[in-house]
Amino acid sequence: MKIVRPLTKEVETSIRTRLANNPVVNFLGVQVPELAEGFARFELPVRRDFLNSQGFLQGGLIASLADEAVAYALFSLVPEGEMISTVEMKINFLAPVQQGTIVAKAYITKRGRTISLGEVEVTQGARLIAKGLCTYIHLTPPQAA
Repeated sequence: MKIVRPLTKEVETSIRTRLANNPVVNFLGVQVPELAEGFARFELPVRRDFLNSQGFLQGGLIASLADEAVAYALFSLVPEGEMISTVEMKINFLAPVQQGTIVAKAYITKRGRTISLGEVEVTQGARLIAKGLCTYIHLTPPQAA
């Protein structure tokens, strides 16, 4: 277990506002019960329309949850207005899911000036569903014309 420090009220409010305006997070019905410095815990209730033709949760949705969780862990460490973008993601799918809720716990392993690295574990109860590693680039916002 990694030790994480709580966010300031201002940073948490800013991140939760960003979450409230995130179309993918809202569409999927993701819940975010915990945010901290360099950490995020996201929960995804499995819906029938998230299943593939074999009746398992579609892997791309697991990857999306993982990517969003790591991104929001990183948002806690970047200044307001700085943009980030995923440049690489590796995920291993380790167990199928058919129902219930999955949980993504994301930590920032390295916060760099231009490149940052995060790791994520997706679980269902004590069962490890997927493990991922995500790399992000830090971008300056485009200048207004």
